[in-house]
Formats: sequence, C-alpha cells, structure tokens
Amino acid sequence: MGLRGLVLTLGVLTGGRAWAQATPPGETQAPAVPAPTAGAKKGESPAAAVSVPPSPGSAPYVGPQPAPPPIDVEALRAAERAEREAAVRAAREEAEASLNAEIFLRAAETAELRATVESLKEQAAAAAKAAAEAPPSVRAARLGLGLTGYVQADLAFRQSSEDQINGATGNPLNEDRFMIRRARLRATLDRTYVAGLLELDGNTVNGPTARIAGAEASLRLPGPDGDRGVPLLMATIGLFKIPFGWEVIESDRDRLFLERSTTERALFPGEYDVGARLQGGWRFLRYSVAAQNGEPVGERSFPLRDPNHQKDWVGRLGVDAADGPVQVVAGFSGLYGTGLHKGTPATKPTFQWNDSNEDGAIDPTELRPVPGRAAQPSINFPRHGLGGDLRIVVTTPRLGRTTAYGELYYARDLDRAILPADPTGAIGAVGRSYRELGWYVAIMQDLGEHLTVGARYDYYDPDRDARDSQVGMVVPSSASYSTLALVGALRAPGGRLIVEYDINRNHLGRTVSGVPTNLKDNVFAIRGEASF
Repeated sequence: MGLRGLVLTLGVLTGGRAWAQATPPGETQAPAVPAPTAGAKKGESPAAAVSVPPSPGSAPYVGPQPAPPPIDVEALRAAERAEREAAVRAAREEAEASLNAEIFLRAAETAELRATVESLKEQAAAAAKAAAEAPPSVRAARLGLGLTGYVQADLAFRQSSEDQINGATGNPLNEDRFMIRRARLRATLDRTYVAGLLELDGNTVNGPTARIAGAEASLRLPGPDGDRGVPLLMATIGLFKIPFGWEVIESDRDRLFLERSTTERALFPGEYDVGARLQGGWRFLRYSVAAQNGEPVGERSFPLRDPNHQKDWVGRLGVDAADGPVQVVAGFSGLYGTGLHKGTPATKPTFQWNDSNEDGAIDPTELRPVPGRAAQPSINFPRHGLGGDLRIVVTTPRLGRTTAYGELYYARDLDRAILPADPTGAIGAVGRSYRELGWYVAIMQDLGEHLTVGARYDYYDPDRDARDSQVGMVVPSSASYSTLALVGALRAPGGRLIVEYDINRNHLGRTVSGVPTNLKDNVFAIRGEASF
C-alpha cells in the first residue's frame, strides 16, 4: 500500500506541472472533457460515452486533459447582428407610431382651423352684405353724433272710398290717392354715459303736417359689451314710444307691413307719448318701465297732453336670446292708467225723437222731452291692459331669414282711437266698460337677397259685450275687425318697393233691412321707401 500511494502522488504532481506549463499566465484552463471511449457510438456525445468512474479502491485516471472545442466567431457575429437589427427595427416602429400620432393630431388641428376660418369668412360675408344693404349713415365730426332718415311715399286704392265729404268731421271720404306717409329725419347722440335723440316727421295723411316724432334725453350705465351693447340701466325723459309689446316699439323703417295691426292702432294710437322711462338688460333679459301722460300722439281728445294728474304706468319684461341661426324674442307687458270723461256744459230743455219702430215717421209715442241740465264736471275712470308677444327668427345660409311672430292683447276701457271707452255713466257716456280683445300672427320669408314676402292676420274686438237694436229688439252683436294682409317687397341697399293687399272684414255696413253686415273696405297699396 505504501508503494501504491507513492506512485499516485508522483503522478498527480507530474500532471499538475504539465497543466501549469500548458496554460498561459492569466488564463484559466477549461474543464477537461473526457476522451471518447472505444465503446462510444457514432453521433453520441463524448460525455455520454465517458466510462463509469473507477470503483472505490481503484486508481483514478491521471494524464493530460483534452483541448476545448473551437469557438464559432461567425455565429456570435450573426447573433449580435440579429440583436442590433431587432433593436433598430423596434426603434423605427416606435418612431413611426409617434410620427403617425403627430400627423393625425396636426391633421385634426388643421381641419378645425380650416372650419374656423370658413366660419369667420361666412360671418364676414354676412356682415359685409348687411353693411352693403344698410342705408348709408351720415355722421358729424364729433364722436357719437349721427344723422339718419327715410321717406315713405304711398299710392293707395281703398274699396270704401267715395267722392263725398264726412259731414261730422269735414274730411273727404275719398282714399284713392297719393300721400307722404312718413318723412323722418333723426339726429342721435351716442356717448358712453349720455344718449339723446331728436326725430322730426312730415306727412300729408291729414294735409301737410310737420311735427316732433321723438325727443329723448338719457343717462345710462353701460353693460358688459360697452357702448354698443344693451345698457344695464338707462334713464330717459322725453317723447318716446310706449314700451308695450313688440309691434309698438318696432321701427317703421324695419317693418315689412305698411301699417301696424288694428289692435295696436286702437289701444296705442300714434305709438308715442311723453313721460319718463327706465330700461336696460343683462345677458338675455330685457326690461322697460315708464310713467307717461296716457294720451298718445294719435289720441282724439288731448294728444300728448294730460287732462288729469294721474299717470299711466306701463312696462315690459322679456328675453332676447340667440343660439346660432335661431333668435327668440318674447315678453309680457302691462299697463295701468286713468282715463277722463269730459264734463258737459249746461243745456236747455229740448225734445228728442227716437224712431223705435224704424219706419222713418214721427209718432207721438216716439217724442219725449229732454229737460235742461246743469253743467257736469269731468270724471276719471281706471283702465288697464295686458299683453304677450313672441318672435322667432331662423336664418338659413342661402335662403335668408324666416320670421314668425305674434301678439295677444286683453284690455278694459283702453281703446283711444277706434271705439273710445267711457264707462262713467255720466251724460254722453256709454255707461259700461268695454272689454277689448285683440291678436295677430304673421310670417315673413326672405327669398334670396332682394325679395321678401309675408302674410299677417289680425283680429280686434273693441266691445265683447256689444248689443244691437233690430226692429225694436236688443240682440247680441259683433263689433270686431279682422284683416288678412299679403305683402311682397323688393329690397336694395338704401330702399324698398313694397306692394300690399289687405282683405278687411268688419261690421260697419248695413243691409237694406238694417242688419249689420261687412262694409267692403279692401285696400291695395304701393309704397316706395328711401333711407339713409
């Protein structure tokens, strides 16, 4: 055993020295791979063919180790090349995705910008068109001063015209004529906190007439939009339109129909009255309240004066909202005031004949004495009115504006032109209240740039409790008026040519037997208008 151990020791030392000599300094010898044995099969790895380690007690294999297999440099380079190409491909795909997202975002922003530009172009074109169609304005050297005006000349043919004279008024009954309906000259002052207006009117409706149509002096508090917007508050004193409903305050130069509805002309004759007013707005809200004399310029007894110390209180609360091509204007109005029954002078005793059987002959039973009376003082009476208005405007790009609007009026003893109310019961008075009801609906349509057509139907009943005496009997009757107006207008910058036909219905006529019937009163009219 001692000899065998010495031999093993010498073998190990000899093999280690050979391995150390075969390995360069600084390198590590690769593990030895056992050589294939004689019994290794073809295609079998050397490791599989390694013989089983010697059994315990046997001497281990001692000798030089086999050389490591050669390294495949081309395979390593190919692997590195594939790895770099994969990294480059991934980077390229990431850059392309980012670039596509940026291109899509830029395209969306460009489309939005193009749409905005087109919208601005359309707005600019519409503004330029409106400016071209608007009448030219004349302004003074001082900032805020303006001068405008217009002339409306009519040729009318009325079915009820006669070549006669009204015996009560002395006016001719012929209405087939030329006339200057309105000739207005308007000077305005428009400053930040101060505003003013002076408007003069000339016409030949009842002969040559020149008068003041409007005169206003105002202090105002500008709103969020500055001088050009609706003021938050404006206080006015002077001669101005009664702030009731839409039709009363609508400008005569803007209205398509030649005249206002029958109800408006009965309740607010002439549209203008003297007083003080507060008006303004905030966002879409609008308000106006005024105290006025209560005797409009078209009133029969005391135009623009006030026979009593009470004032008429009138106001309107409404909205004016626009959403794109649609505009909505609506409001509610109210009026409360005081009318006057004129007193009568003293009278002498007289006889009165009442043809009760309507035979045209005087019967003794139809005569009655009327005793003389002492003078009677004037008497005040209350009057009031309510109204609602709605106006919708839709603008289409090529066709133009479509406008539908209407109003409803309810009043008591407010008629001051067609059938003036006098409910006091004094001598010469009706002795009962008049309940007035009126309304109208209208539609207008632009047909391109230079043509507008429209239709309006209005109804007015000045006495809903009307009665009539027929063959000695009192029966219910109607005092209503109705009109269907058909109109067309040719428009050009600074002027219009308007043609209108009115189909009027009333109860002013009488049959041969005395029954109320329609008095034919249709009207055909042509108006030429020039404005600046």
